[in-house]
Amino acid sequence: MPQVTLEYTANIAQEVHARELFSELHQTLADVLGVRVDNCKSRAFRLDAYHIGKGEAQNAFVHLDVRFLAGRPLEVKQDVGQRCLRLLEAYFEPSRAALELQITVEVRDVERQTYFKIPKGTF
Repeated sequence: MPQVTLEYTANIAQEVHARELFSELHQTLADVLGVRVDNCKSRAFRLDAYHIGKGEAQNAFVHLDVRFLAGRPLEVKQDVGQRCLRLLEAYFEPSRAALELQITVEVRDVERQTYFKIPKGTF
């Protein structure tokens, strides 16, 4: 179930290979949460319209939103957040050297009562 959304500003100083990054993130989620990699779903958005602080050209950001079904302890969510943050820090190192880059991760619960899914193979 994990749903991952990556947002990054258009001035990031490197080419973003989302598939490569998502493969690493999916494996991290599988390792920490015990989910199947096949159940992880990710998407990336390059932001052409953004404004940071006073609008200086060297300001940039990367934000990762990680959502999964509620019920895991706070320590597990914190572990996921810290591991994802370290992975992004390493991946975006070239941009960190060239820009005032802010990297953030938010881990959120999805309530089971309000999450709906059609199982694979039922179409």
